[in-house]
Amino acid sequence: MNRKLTKLTSLCLAGMLAVSLLGGCGGNGQASGGKADTTGSASGSGQAGDAGKDGSAQGKLSFAGDIVGQGAQALDDLVAEEEYLFNAMGSEFKIYNDNFTADTQGTNIQTMASAGYDGLMVFGWNATLYTTISNTAKEAKVPFVFFDQIPTDPEMIRQLEENEYYVGSVGVDNYQLGVNIAKRMLADGKTKAILLGGSVGDVVHDARDKGFKETFEAGGGQVLATTRCTDPAEATTKEDDMISGNPDAEATYCLTGDYAIAAIAALENHPGTQMALYCSDVTTEAAQYIKDGTITCGDGGSKIATVIASALLYNYANGNIIRDENGKAPNFSNIVSFEVNKDNAEAYVSAFLTGHPVSEEDVRAMVADGVNYKTFTDYIANFSLDNVVGK
Repeated sequence: MNRKLTKLTSLCLAGMLAVSLLGGCGGNGQASGGKADTTGSASGSGQAGDAGKDGSAQGKLSFAGDIVGQGAQALDDLVAEEEYLFNAMGSEFKIYNDNFTADTQGTNIQTMASAGYDGLMVFGWNATLYTTISNTAKEAKVPFVFFDQIPTDPEMIRQLEENEYYVGSVGVDNYQLGVNIAKRMLADGKTKAILLGGSVGDVVHDARDKGFKETFEAGGGQVLATTRCTDPAEATTKEDDMISGNPDAEATYCLTGDYAIAAIAALENHPGTQMALYCSDVTTEAAQYIKDGTITCGDGGSKIATVIASALLYNYANGNIIRDENGKAPNFSNIVSFEVNKDNAEAYVSAFLTGHPVSEEDVRAMVADGVNYKTFTDYIANFSLDNVVGK
């Protein structure tokens, strides 16, 4: 779905977009097979990466990435977005499933690094592997970018910056997302909450958990119970247990939309229970429940981190290495998702879930001649749902 960029970004990218379109980007050729006989789903179509700096056709680039697991909509949406983005750039893309296991992620990174891809999209859900991932990519001489779930420790970031193949990190401010939900919950008069999310050690869920608890408790609220799940399949049973053990709980903060759906299922076992639900990472199904009032509100828009990360990686692989004003790899950890509520849920689904927040033409403009660090900082500074849908 063709969506408008922010007004300011459109101006910044207009010239670049013209250059990329001169190359006739985004044909319909079939992708060749992946570069390695490995598990995962291959995806790709389009002509060679013709958004090169001189506007002429470049050799077709091939990328791969991992995801913590598949089968949950929020994660599957990220994979679909990666496929869309790299195809729009005229490249091939292949996903590797970590199956919610750290050892599997380590194996997948090693497999991808040795397979000859032009760049790797790394879902940095396990902080204990950051050093290993960096060393593996450096040894293989393959550029890599962390997306969505990214390093936050300053010392680890400093170490990554010493690796010439480190492209950067792009993710939302997950601590702030927890803060925002806590403030909204308190504003709604809810002072007793329970929390349901993914496994401890998941850097995104940990940050949302911390931001919520610190803000909620500082505002006079009480977190009665917290349950973190190693697999989303556990969520309904664990929410059921928390509701049973905390009958005075007034609200649940679900760390993703999938957990909100699990909470709804759990509430079916407790007729008459008044439990307000709030969530991060609104999914298509969760948005429907926001529209009918079952879920009070959530947040959305984190998919834009995948857009920017893929563009940084393609630029690097195509010879345009993006660095900040200090010559360092970009660390875009300041993206703040927006609230999804009854009033905007339909527009959110259209722009971010059933469609794409950035059109194919504007994706190619992000990897065209003249793209630099400011291109991305301008986009992030003006990112909002209204700007994406052109209001």
